Amino acid sequence: MPNSEIPASLDEVDLNWVTAALESTGHATPRIEELRVEPVDAACSTAARLHLRGSANGEALPPTMFLKLCPPGHDFLGASEVAYYTRDYVGLDDAPLVRCHAAIGPHDMDVADSIGEGYALLLADLTASHTDNKTIPPTRSHARCLGASLGKLHAHRWGMAGDPDGTHDLDADLDRYLGHVGRGLEPVLEALGDEIDARRRDRLRRVLDEDVERMRLRARDGSGVALLHGDPNPTNVLTLRPGIQGEPGGPALCLVDRQPFAWSLRLWLGTLDLVHASVPYWSPATRRAQERVLLEGYHEALCGAGVTDYPFARLVEDWRACLCQGALVAVEWGADAEALDGMRWLWQDQLDRALRAVMDWDDM
Repeated sequence: MPNSEIPASLDEVDLNWVTAALESTGHATPRIEELRVEPVDAACSTAARLHLRGSANGEALPPTMFLKLCPPGHDFLGASEVAYYTRDYVGLDDAPLVRCHAAIGPHDMDVADSIGEGYALLLADLTASHTDNKTIPPTRSHARCLGASLGKLHAHRWGMAGDPDGTHDLDADLDRYLGHVGRGLEPVLEALGDEIDARRRDRLRRVLDEDVERMRLRARDGSGVALLHGDPNPTNVLTLRPGIQGEPGGPALCLVDRQPFAWSLRLWLGTLDLVHASVPYWSPATRRAQERVLLEGYHEALCGAGVTDYPFARLVEDWRACLCQGALVAVEWGADAEALDGMRWLWQDQLDRALRAVMDWDDM
């Protein structure tokens, strides 16, 4: 199915489009007799549950599928999420991904060249079995599972050759990233005013000076580098609801919504994902209690997948080097004047937690 046939809205999602989408990705002669589109709230896409009655390849179709629709003109690298489900982790057993029934979009385009390219995904509907983690305090078992899930993905795309699109100039990638994120520093400091004391204000400035350069040095030799998810925040982490044992199409933990921007780091130290997943969102007490468990789960997954030349001590050093990412997540909101005000309820807490983490490790 050509990219030009990506619906502009849910109003264009009908029996013919769903049939063509499934047929274009290997479902022989799908026959859909009924379709009902149930819109679902989504922050960075248009989403819906599709209620279906039909069959394909002689078997009944699932009664529901989850449609994620990103028409052309958005700010993301559109080929990234298509590749996430159809290319990057093909062959990885028990990958922490949602089953993808169909992906329509830029399959043959380099991710870096796909800004604003439209795409659509028909995914397994995990609404009944899974929930996101934005309001669930992380337990030790969750921290270990989260680390293991990221480790499984990273091990499959490990090293400087981990991006199927080709090699990266890590220095240039970091400079591009900081060129965007760094624009948020002064607006954030100005917005905080006297709410941030001189010591923490100075420490934040050093994050964007000394700490990011330490991280750069750690990344340069390529050890610990992997293809990243890039935004494994708790909303993008789906876990089984209490009492649910799982369903076909959904492992115990799924990482969703890989939607990088042109300025995002896509190949970098894997610990960047670990920091991003935890430091800005977990309370300081929870982070102190769970960070080693998170790292242990990650390292065990790497070792189990055959990454045997990355000792745990190096992982801890890379975690420490990437702690600046927690503060950068918060500072980035300041690069957009509207977000600086409208998202203050989020970024101010993120920044407080991140600075506490950085300063905790300063004292070690």
